Amino acid sequence: MLARRARPGNAVSLAVIAAAVCVAPALPRAQSPRGPGVNEEFGTIAEGYTSELVGGPIEAAYRMFSAPDFAAVCAAARAGDVRSLRAARARIDGRVGVPVPYTALEVDALDALGVLVPKVPIAIESEIESGVLDVRQDHIGSDNVTPKAPGSIRLRIRTICDAPGGETFITLDVK
Repeated sequence: MLARRARPGNAVSLAVIAAAVCVAPALPRAQSPRGPGVNEEFGTIAEGYTSELVGGPIEAAYRMFSAPDFAAVCAAARAGDVRSLRAARARIDGRVGVPVPYTALEVDALDALGVLVPKVPIAIESEIESGVLDVRQDHIGSDNVTPKAPGSIRLRIRTICDAPGGETFITLDVK
């Protein structure tokens, strides 16, 4: 079909298109458009913002963003500048039955030079196969999560804007 429509002036164009179609499946896949992307081993428990000051607490709640405004929120936060996330502490302590406020998590968003990019939208996720946290939707507090059993659980904090972004992990040790 293409051969019949080809004209002398566009033969090169058809050759380029044919080559692109053949090579495209071999190219590496691009990063997910929403930062590091979904990891099926983790489930979202909250969303919020990275710290406003170096080593400061995050701001988070069960749900903080609405879809119609999200692109504007990301643009205002300079989320496109973020290249990594850094947790101030790799481990935090908790106690069974005592809510852990999300402000206990201290996570900085950093640009390519390691400079703080304040208040970048993030998701807070917990390992799905762990029985340490009470993650039933009707049990998650608006600004905290409650441990229900002793043990350790990894929390994944990741950027969620349509930009490269980053992720970091914090282990919650519950006694």
